[in-house]
Amino acid sequence: MIAMLFSPLGRYLIIGGIVLAVIAGGYFKIRSDAQAEIKAEAQADALRRMQDAILAGDTININPDRLREHDSNSRD
Repeated sequence: MIAMLFSPLGRYLIIGGIVLAVIAGGYFKIRSDAQAEIKAEAQADALRRMQDAILAGDTININPDRLREHDSNSRD
């Protein structure tokens, strides 16, 4: 077994295994980075939507004096 590792065929097999491991490692690294990026974008979008909803809710005039005002959109 050890003699085969030092033969020309063994060297090619070892080099091929190393190349395959580097390619597989790069693939899984890129894939995990892409998944993390998509998750971060989704969280940022959800946070932005939440902040927009809070800001929209803060701009509503909830003054109790306005309850008796005439509503121009009502269907009498």
